[in-house]
Amino acid sequence: MSNFSFLNKKWPILAKLGEQSENYLNIDSNATMLKMRMFGENIIDYILAMYNVQSDRFDTQNDKIKLLRTTCINKAIPDLFDMVRRFGNKANHDGYENKKDALECLVSMYKISAWLYIRITKDTSIKPLTYKIPKYKLSGNEAYDIEAYTKEKEKIKEEHTEDIKSIKEQTAKLVQTEEDKRVQKEVESTLEFNEAQTREKLIDIMLKDASWDVNNEELVKLELPLNNHRGKGKTGYADYVLFNKKSNPVAVIEAKKTSVDPIIGRQQAVEYANSIEKIYNMRPVIFYTNGYEIYVWDDKYSEPRQIWGFYTLDDLEKLFFKHRYKRDLNKIQLDRNIAGRPYQIEGIKRVYERYQYGKRKALLVMATGTGKTRTVIAMTKGLMEANLVKRVLFLADRDELVRQAKEDKNSFKIFMPEEISCRFTGKNSDNREATLYFSTYQTMINYYREFSVGFFDLIICDESHRSVYKVYRDILEYFDSYIIGLTATPIDFIERNTFSLFSCDNGDPTFNFPIEDAWNHVPPYLIEPRVIDSTTDFLRKGIKYSEMTEEQRQQLDEEGYDGDEINYDKKELEKKVTNKDTNRYILRTLMENGIKVGDYIGKTIIFAKNKKHANILDSLFNELYPQYKGKLTAVIYSDIKDKSSLIDKFKDEDFPKIAISVDLLDTGIDVPEIVNLVFAKPVYSKVKFWQMIGRGTRTCENLFGEGQDKREFAIFDCYKNFDFFEMHVKGYELNPQKTSIQIRFEIVCRLLEKFKNEKEMDICRIFADKLRKDIDELPEESIEIKKSRKKIEQAKKKEYWNNLSNDFVKKLKLEIAPLTQWIENNDDSDAVKFDNSIYKIMFNNISNDKNNLIMEINDVIEKLSRLKLNLNQFDSSRELVKSLLQPSGWQNLSYERLEKIRLNLRELMKYKGEKANSFVVLDVKDTGQVAKEISSGSVLYGGNMEPYERRVKLAIEDKLNDQIVVHKIRKGEKLSQDEMKSIYSIFGEDFVYSIDELSGKTDIDKEDIVGIIRKFVGVDEAELNKRFEEFIQKHHSKMNSTQIKTLEIIKNDIAKNRGISFAALFSEPYTKFNQNGVDGIFGKMADDVFELIKPFRASYIS
Repeated sequence: MSNFSFLNKKWPILAKLGEQSENYLNIDSNATMLKMRMFGENIIDYILAMYNVQSDRFDTQNDKIKLLRTTCINKAIPDLFDMVRRFGNKANHDGYENKKDALECLVSMYKISAWLYIRITKDTSIKPLTYKIPKYKLSGNEAYDIEAYTKEKEKIKEEHTEDIKSIKEQTAKLVQTEEDKRVQKEVESTLEFNEAQTREKLIDIMLKDASWDVNNEELVKLELPLNNHRGKGKTGYADYVLFNKKSNPVAVIEAKKTSVDPIIGRQQAVEYANSIEKIYNMRPVIFYTNGYEIYVWDDKYSEPRQIWGFYTLDDLEKLFFKHRYKRDLNKIQLDRNIAGRPYQIEGIKRVYERYQYGKRKALLVMATGTGKTRTVIAMTKGLMEANLVKRVLFLADRDELVRQAKEDKNSFKIFMPEEISCRFTGKNSDNREATLYFSTYQTMINYYREFSVGFFDLIICDESHRSVYKVYRDILEYFDSYIIGLTATPIDFIERNTFSLFSCDNGDPTFNFPIEDAWNHVPPYLIEPRVIDSTTDFLRKGIKYSEMTEEQRQQLDEEGYDGDEINYDKKELEKKVTNKDTNRYILRTLMENGIKVGDYIGKTIIFAKNKKHANILDSLFNELYPQYKGKLTAVIYSDIKDKSSLIDKFKDEDFPKIAISVDLLDTGIDVPEIVNLVFAKPVYSKVKFWQMIGRGTRTCENLFGEGQDKREFAIFDCYKNFDFFEMHVKGYELNPQKTSIQIRFEIVCRLLEKFKNEKEMDICRIFADKLRKDIDELPEESIEIKKSRKKIEQAKKKEYWNNLSNDFVKKLKLEIAPLTQWIENNDDSDAVKFDNSIYKIMFNNISNDKNNLIMEINDVIEKLSRLKLNLNQFDSSRELVKSLLQPSGWQNLSYERLEKIRLNLRELMKYKGEKANSFVVLDVKDTGQVAKEISSGSVLYGGNMEPYERRVKLAIEDKLNDQIVVHKIRKGEKLSQDEMKSIYSIFGEDFVYSIDELSGKTDIDKEDIVGIIRKFVGVDEAELNKRFEEFIQKHHSKMNSTQIKTLEIIKNDIAKNRGISFAALFSEPYTKFNQNGVDGIFGKMADDVFELIKPFRASYIS
């Protein structure tokens, strides 16, 4: 007979659930825990009804447990419910098999059901209240899983509602006598309802997750007596003390009530640690918890901090090993063969200093190609040698970046071959033997909870951007480790949240080595590009019949095109239309003007607009250059099979020479041999633009033969990207993508506000229910949700939902909506997107926003037009869809009508076909071809003039065949008329820099061409010194010391600024000596001084 048989008299549903759970115990303990979870979800409603506590239909079991804690019930009962809930969750999510824990669930629910039964019925005939462990027996029970659990839960709902109603009625009539109270107390005593014990069971679950067996009295001691605690003769009792296998205490745990903040137990835990240290001569690590939140304090070495699980014994022993054997990081010899450049050593030292100061996170910002990976390898090696790090997790957002870090030529495998490494995948998720783990964020997000919180000592986050930190932040929050972020994104473009994640002030990373510093170093650490504007009329303006030449129109007419339909903006190129001749020009420009290595074009990446564009470029290249037999190019994008193999060949072998890529090679790939980049697409993100340029900046020795290193690389800009970033310095950054569920939550909040203003409270209640349902779906195990637990609990309070005040709805939008991004979308994504479309129509309609309303309706019509209406699934909705394809179908936009459309069609939106193919392929002779080198100075160098000035100087000297002219300008000698003409002659069509540009950069009037040139070629300082020395020697008898000092300042000013403005002589520092400047300082000698300076005068723009 089942232990739960007594319930047949009153609640047969519970009796059946109890019996089924016991039948599963010996053959499927996971099913027992699922059944007991359902049992708990039912019986808690009975208890709340008995206490006349109204729960909401959207309340989760966790919410109901919290409600139960607000009553006068024995506090052990909510904790028992919570324990069963937690084991049920493990059974649901992890397929958890554990007979002992399943039995714990059975006993807990038996105790609660027996207690409630006697309380309601006053029937004590079920005594003695002892639970008999079910015997093993063969069972005909079917396999039981969460799907069966959900179906069964739905099936018993109606009967369950009736039971609750009955209990409410019976409780209302129930009169509790003194005898009843005595019996109740006796029952609670017999059933051993004890808050401390049940709270400890919650902690036991978390300890078990960390591989601590609370039944092993050698390793886990409960209520450990501590003599002379806080005074001679006094005894204290530590809730939990964890020991290692040598009987040394390694941790003490102070357990507080679930209803209080665990911080109130911190000092108590410290006192226990003090007593333990006196007795055992070893200080334990301190933990304090309330069964929900856990804090750790290794109080001799670090600050208190919240963590998301207990340390395992291995984690703790590793920690004590660090305490005993750690070395001073400042004294660690860095491996200069890995990272020996001064800036790399500085970056490592800054991180080490930060860690020694007690910080646990750091952010390194280093330009692409400056050796971020090598820097972090040397850093990791040093941390390991200092015994601060044993296990490392390297994370990146793409397989190629992970593979590159693990085993490429500048990888961990090359520089730390003695370490055991593991490319972590789902198939080897049980690997715990390695010291170096490599994974993508996308893989690790599914497995990180299988590791203990202290398993990794260092996590390296490579090439990660804000989207990665937003979506995969839980990984970084979960592990209690050192964390290093690596990025090549310039600090002006790093999001505030990224700095915050790595505990850095906004705009102030731990270390920054920008590209300008790499370019300015002598010799440069990175290669600068030369930029070739490679555009055509179509690329600049789009393909528009109205702007075509007569010849182009005739060509189109002959091919049968309707001229009125050929009207494409440049943004639509390669999306809606392509022109073969334009793409041929892009390819020919590369082949004719690109940098060659030996007999072939050098390694090149062509950044294509999309997959179709990449395929067209590849096809046209092979038509133009059949002699290469298809071996010169390779198309590389996500859909290409064996793309990893193609990338390896491009990196390591002679062929292919040209990689035509769509996004895949924009970031991260390390190929120093690249000498050409073709921007065959527009780029609007400055961050992405710099990452793409970074593909060519790496140095490469002996690329052109022995002693002939890579000195430059070429960028072919086909879409005026440099012009765009000249005008839009920071570019356009896309906002982080919100999930469909978050979008839905936000728009429902806005709809609720609108309908509330219209006093449509029934509709408001419907929207409020939708919001509450989403809040209930917030994943409790997510760290981001755990961190916001108090906000969520506040938002669930019934009184707020009853009133729906404007402040409350605003709070939902600002505080709760961002959390909905963590909800796993178990619904069909097309259905949720359709919800959003209909809700937007609803919102625009009630807001009387005609323009956006029409746009949203057209968008829905386009989606509906792609549905496969011939499928059987549309039998009952086909006519509705057809009507909605016409504007007349959208005349009635009432809430009821739109909601009916939404409900009828949302599940059918997944049955869609591809968009109609309206892609137009033209082959019209393009015009206005340009292939001209441009300066691109302000885009590449920003406000840093040094590398720009260096490039202009070389270009001028290269162009001026007569070096005597440059020599005379530097010496301040007067030029002849022919020499002046020779200067102006260099500013022709083929010269990279114009007079206007150089005038704008130097602020020197464009009429002063000599002053402009001198600004770049400089001043002959020996000649300058000679002139000033001779002047002083000639006039010293008429001069005072201030005048001589002033001449020294003027001379230095000329040398520093490569010329001087006469206006500058009447401002500081000269006015400090005399308010009239040089005139006042020199008096009658002023004319002589101006004559001395005149050869170096520059006419600055006022």
